[in-house]
Amino acid sequence: RVRNPRICFGGMAAIPQRARRCEAALDGKEWSEATLPDALAALARDYTPIDDMRATADYRRLIAHNLLRKFFLETSGYEGVTRVLDGGATHA
Repeated sequence: RVRNPRICFGGMAAIPQRARRCEAALDGKEWSEATLPDALAALARDYTPIDDMRATADYRRLIAHNLLRKFFLETSGYEGVTRVLDGGATHA
């Protein structure tokens, strides 16, 4: 079970900001694939990123979603590749 999660992103607001809706969607829930859709939907409501010369708002949202999903995979015993280091794929 997830207890007292803390999720924060930089580059999604004027200053790094916690994703409180996402945290609430996860708190007390089982850490499972079934929990992710609600957490990802809440994460989408946590931020209103801007478009600028570094990234579009859509790209920033996609990266935040992918980082949460990657964290889930790396902490849930997923056996697939989640990282590429020094040109070679590695397992978490």
